[in-house]
Amino acid sequence: MLFVGKMSLSKDLVLLMLQFCAEENLKRTAHMLEQETGYFFDLEYFEELILHGNWEEAEEYLSSFTLVEDNKYSTKIYFEIRKQKFLEALDKEHSELTSYGDTLTVRRSIINEMRAVIQANPILHGKTNFPPINKSRLRRLINQSLNWQHKHCAHPHPQPHIDTLFTDHKCPGPDNIMQQNQLENEISLVTMSTELSASPLTGTTPAVKPLNEVMSPTDSSSTCRQDSANDVDKDEILATIEGRELLQTSPCVSGDSSSGYLTESFRKLSVNQMPVLPLQTVVPARNAASEESLVMWQNISARGACPNNELTKMEMPQISKVVEVSRCEYVILPSLVQTNTIRRLLYSHSGNGVVALAEDGTHLLWKWEKNDDNINGEASTKSTPALYQPKRGLLMINDTPPRNSSLDDQLLFVPSTLTLSKNDAYVISSSGAVISLYNAISFKELRSVMRPPPAATCIVFYPPDNNVIAIGRHDASILIFNIRTDELISKLKGHSKRVTGLAFSTTLNVLVSCAVDTEIIVWDSRTWEKKKSTVLQISGGLLGSAELSETSIELDKDHNHFLAVHDTQLAIYETLTLRRVKQWTIANFCTRISHATYSCDSEMIYAAMRDGIILVLDASDLSPRYEIDPSAYLPPRLRPCYVGVVDPVVIAAHPKKKNQFALGLSNGEVVVVEPVFPTQVKLAGLPSSL
Repeated sequence: MLFVGKMSLSKDLVLLMLQFCAEENLKRTAHMLEQETGYFFDLEYFEELILHGNWEEAEEYLSSFTLVEDNKYSTKIYFEIRKQKFLEALDKEHSELTSYGDTLTVRRSIINEMRAVIQANPILHGKTNFPPINKSRLRRLINQSLNWQHKHCAHPHPQPHIDTLFTDHKCPGPDNIMQQNQLENEISLVTMSTELSASPLTGTTPAVKPLNEVMSPTDSSSTCRQDSANDVDKDEILATIEGRELLQTSPCVSGDSSSGYLTESFRKLSVNQMPVLPLQTVVPARNAASEESLVMWQNISARGACPNNELTKMEMPQISKVVEVSRCEYVILPSLVQTNTIRRLLYSHSGNGVVALAEDGTHLLWKWEKNDDNINGEASTKSTPALYQPKRGLLMINDTPPRNSSLDDQLLFVPSTLTLSKNDAYVISSSGAVISLYNAISFKELRSVMRPPPAATCIVFYPPDNNVIAIGRHDASILIFNIRTDELISKLKGHSKRVTGLAFSTTLNVLVSCAVDTEIIVWDSRTWEKKKSTVLQISGGLLGSAELSETSIELDKDHNHFLAVHDTQLAIYETLTLRRVKQWTIANFCTRISHATYSCDSEMIYAAMRDGIILVLDASDLSPRYEIDPSAYLPPRLRPCYVGVVDPVVIAAHPKKKNQFALGLSNGEVVVVEPVFPTQVKLAGLPSSL
């Protein structure tokens, strides 16, 4: 039984590699793999060989799956190939003997006849249909594994760069030996449990004959019978799957009618004396579509197991089905300037330009010109903008901390911050050193202020006055500063960790700030006094990299609510009361959030995930509606041969076009994307079906 299971997993892996080869246009490699393994007979490729008269290649491909003497069906296929090859050779030498008419017509007729014989051949049964597999499945599985390894590092980096798949990923730093040992144990457990979970190719689970109806550890839509605990012995074996015993303590043994939760535990999944792996699944007793429903769940996903034994209470978004967007209009913004990872990205307020700040302190500015295809001159995927540069050839380049400086030791990574004045005429930014004010037309540096430490970590203009800025700093303070007169207007103290986000509301007369420890504070922008504060609610199993996760905030178009973004969740709060209205967490995803933003009308939220997927959520209930695979918005040259080469780091939404956003990539490039959304989305399934 175990041998059969290993063979099945090998076949699954080969099929995933075939899908990868097809997506990377490695056709010859794919056909060689088909022939060597015999798992998939590419009928379309075989018919193409017949249609083009490549008889030797067709027979060679066929011989990898069946021989002429295997059965009558195989004999028939070989006979038709050799007969037509002989007749066409005879035709070339003696054209007067030709009696079968047009060659292509005859070949098509042979293909139709062969197709029926091939389908009837028991040796080829089940090998001519490629199983339905989600796009880029192998790349995504590997990325989930890497993200899971990364989460268990003692010192995880906020934006890890995966340089190789040949060894297990480890972030730089003195990892704790006991933690690494625990990680190795969990890896072995997850490897074992994935063989019991849904097949990555068919989505089906192994057949199990239950003594009681048992909920799948990954199916929160299941129901469980209220059988008596005496009906089944608590250590009774439910089933043996590929040599592994599945045991259960008791079904639905715990229940709380007052809270509406039903909880079930699987005691262990074991081979001999493997360590105990507790799995818990909870089913809501009320309608999950209800806005006030609360569901407790554990962070275990069929798409990549993330062991976590703590249950967390959180709001569930409305039930929805995530629709994959397979087509996008996109344009890679051209640049001859060599940079590294794009850390900050903004559209101009007019919507005709994009400005990016790379990790090395280099600014890039693109502008779209008015033409027949772009009458308004706004950012568009239908025309390529020019990289703007003054005639004198200046570049806007920030100072950065010296390598191995005391500041470098103080910071785990160089903070990058960027803001544009309301009239798009001035840029203020910093890359871990001084704060620089630039003229956005001439690129001339007008002023530089506040040499660190502490370093500036975020900066925003005060909307009523372009001379006044708010500066969040690494020492947890916020400065209200007049950059024209060098006047310190106020110093705000309330955070205990470095400030990572700032947003002004002129309609409500408040400044909203957030810090790396997820604390959010509302300040009165007239008196600069602290009004209210709260913290993001993060489940225990997702706290691993909280210290390294940049929380950011963005006001909606009416300023009555704001979006809080953390690498584990998205949440919407009322601006004045700080009451949390909605929350969506990565929950059972291993992949975390890189960055997210409102669309210009605040009706959608674009979230860039660290595996390259772009999620589009409905801002009204934070339900994921659409999923955009990297293959839909990246050209072939940027589609990675392995995970981690190119991924989105930061995202910005067009200020006037709701269906357009820009992505800053880890390789220093920027892409503007316009997804082609389906006209209608049906509501069915759970967000976790992602």
